Amino acid sequence: MNVPRILCTCMLLGVFLLPGQTYGQAAEGEAEPIRWSEQAYGMSLEVPAGSGQVEQTDDGALVKFLTQDPSTISVYIRRSQTDLNLPGVKDKAIGEFGFIYPSAVTLAQDSEPVTVATRAGLGLFMLVPDDKESDWVFGQVYTLIDPTTLAIFQLDCDASDFDAANQTFQAMIRSVRLADPIELDRVRTKRIDAGRAWLESIKSEQVKSALIPEQWLRITQGGEDIGYMRIRQHDEAEHVPPGTGVAIRSHIVEGTSAYDAEGKFFEADDRSVEFWTITTTLRTPQESPHHPTAPPQPTTRDWRQTGLRDGNAMEVSQETPSSIKKLPWKIPPYVYLSQVNQYVMPALFPHSEPTELAFYGFHQNTQKLSLRTYRIEPLPGGSYRVYERPTPDRAEQVQTYSPTGRLIERRMPDGRVYLATTPQELKRIWGAL
Repeated sequence: MNVPRILCTCMLLGVFLLPGQTYGQAAEGEAEPIRWSEQAYGMSLEVPAGSGQVEQTDDGALVKFLTQDPSTISVYIRRSQTDLNLPGVKDKAIGEFGFIYPSAVTLAQDSEPVTVATRAGLGLFMLVPDDKESDWVFGQVYTLIDPTTLAIFQLDCDASDFDAANQTFQAMIRSVRLADPIELDRVRTKRIDAGRAWLESIKSEQVKSALIPEQWLRITQGGEDIGYMRIRQHDEAEHVPPGTGVAIRSHIVEGTSAYDAEGKFFEADDRSVEFWTITTTLRTPQESPHHPTAPPQPTTRDWRQTGLRDGNAMEVSQETPSSIKKLPWKIPPYVYLSQVNQYVMPALFPHSEPTELAFYGFHQNTQKLSLRTYRIEPLPGGSYRVYERPTPDRAEQVQTYSPTGRLIERRMPDGRVYLATTPQELKRIWGAL
């Protein structure tokens, strides 16, 4: 797909607010077609056979399927501050699309009736002539999940592949299911109740006994080393009030740039107080306009997040190179998982049988208080796997722990992998740490 198509997609979807990102995974060994799913609205669909799958994309797609037709099928959920209607959504999309591609023409499929999960739907199919490359087709199908929430299913393909690609696209649309909101609420409540019961059973002495003084992790993507991380957990017995501390330092290289991050977290033993600071520095080489032959000198940009919670009142400050934003929050009257416990508690999770737990917690990346869910599955030999979803509309992270609760591997939805290692191995790869 060329750049103009991507820009078009972003502009069309930018009409709506608050994009969500989610991730689903089918159980191994399923005989039935694999289904992708998300938790925020209970939407699921059949994965097109033989397709590749990409999560957490830059344009806010929940998921993109790269099909064998070939084509790209994307799924979005958009939320608006006001009620939406499908004809209005389509008219606005046509206006945006026509502004970018005035030569686009409507296809016959545009007028065909659409049903999505027994709900009314509406389609938009446009052919775009392209003298430089090849003519291509842009298609979208819309349905309302609720009056302010829109599901968008999008098809992008070359015009010569449209017939086959549209068959795949329509089959996927027919497979979409949306869960009953009452059933979704029941499941969430059950997980929250289980999380509360488990967390209340864990005493500070158990937390102290599970602390790992130091652990090092390799960070890879596509089989290539891109960075490393060090995690330290310690008993802050001399602190006033006494509590538990976690310190994390990481280094990640992307192209010619490098990100260095350092996080410090603390929570009191009675869980009434917590605070944290996360500082991220971007180092980018920059050539001097006055001395173009001189070695590039690194320039830096800093981001800092600080949080303080006292009881159920919390304030988070987000400082960027251009602004400072303060976010006051009230902890909801449900079970709450602190920043420290998000790093420490998985070592104590029950794992003798499949278990599902949920807690409210602050998510650093989205800067929001939200529901965090965990699915714990036992593995042979006493090890266990944790599927962590940091918010209902974010992708799952898959973590594997040893029988003693030591992290072995963490797989992120974007393909990044964190692997337990030693300082000696990292020094061999990176030199000085």
